[in-house]
Amino acid sequence: MFEPTSLVPGLSLEDPKTDFRGAKRVEQYRLSEKALYIPAGLRWNYLPLSAVRSAQASHRVVSAGKCVSVDLHRPTLALETDAGPMKLDLERQESLEKLLQAVSPKP
Repeated sequence: MFEPTSLVPGLSLEDPKTDFRGAKRVEQYRLSEKALYIPAGLRWNYLPLSAVRSAQASHRVVSAGKCVSVDLHRPTLALETDAGPMKLDLERQESLEKLLQAVSPKP
């Protein structure tokens, strides 16, 4: 396995491979106590949770259907991080709530 790469220059985990192995799956992402892992082709990038400045739930509209247009509302997690803004697309509301609780900055 390739070593995951930090999305925040100058901010990396001590042992991202070991941390990744202990991460829990949340849809296509992986979540540990220290980082959120994001797939990047055959590799993984990670966002250290300490780099998250704010997290906000939102929704996106996905159009489906060829003959009859159907709009599906899908959850999205909007993050403001030290590396800039990010949006993570999800399929289920439960996944959004789980990620939102985990990545939101603690006071």
